[in-house]
Amino acid sequence: MSSPNEIAEQIFEVLSFSIKQACDEQDWFNVSRDALAYGFKQSDVSTNFAYSQRFDLLIAPDIYLCLLYRSFDPSGPFISLPAISRFELTLLQGHAVIKSYLNGFDEPISLKDKGAWNELSFT
Repeated sequence: MSSPNEIAEQIFEVLSFSIKQACDEQDWFNVSRDALAYGFKQSDVSTNFAYSQRFDLLIAPDIYLCLLYRSFDPSGPFISLPAISRFELTLLQGHAVIKSYLNGFDEPISLKDKGAWNELSFT
């Protein structure tokens, strides 16, 4: 039987791989699905400026995993920039960080449907 430390390490490795794959594919959904499948509790920690999700899993009284996902748009007036998605996975024992994994991606700028513009007339 695996110890709590071994279980936490295994989950950390699986989620690290899932995050890397999500960054390669530029889609965070699979990370969310994988975290929930392991029993993580999801909390919406979004603000006015960012969509944020937090996933927490208590393995043993002193072994804890935390996954943070954040997506925000750095654009400003007259500037169109891609949204930025960031992941942070942390394994803690007590209050000490045992290991962490950071990764992210810039979401591609997608052209909006221009069909509505054809219906507008400014003349």
